[in-house]
Amino acid sequence: MTEARRRSRRVVHEDIGLQIAPMIDVTLLLLFFFMLSGKLTKNAKLKTIQIPVATSAQTPQNTGERDVINIDATGNWFAGDTPVSTAELTSHLKARFQNHPPLKLQVRADGGTPAARIKELMNLAANAGALEVVYGVRKP
Repeated sequence: MTEARRRSRRVVHEDIGLQIAPMIDVTLLLLFFFMLSGKLTKNAKLKTIQIPVATSAQTPQNTGERDVINIDATGNWFAGDTPVSTAELTSHLKARFQNHPPLKLQVRADGGTPAARIKELMNLAANAGALEVVYGVRKP
């Protein structure tokens, strides 16, 4: 009886191998994701805007998760590089806040932009629930 018990207690252990192929797949997918999302953020910056110069300009540490709002010299708004009206910008900001909180903005305004348009954008951002608004300037 004791011999039968010993045989039934034996457990066969198989060698567990490391599956490296799925890890490589996930790593490549993450790499592609970050490469593409970085390119989308760079494309959201209009090249026609002359950003003002500031001697105390600092680069924010995490700009990747911010929506980019551009304002040209005449006061026209752009969500990325797409022209938008006030109503469209309001709905865009509210949808962005609801779908992907928290709402953080990077505002790139031309040096000749009327101050009233920037103030209006600040009110729209506050009403949409923006937590942080960063204004784009460049170093001299």
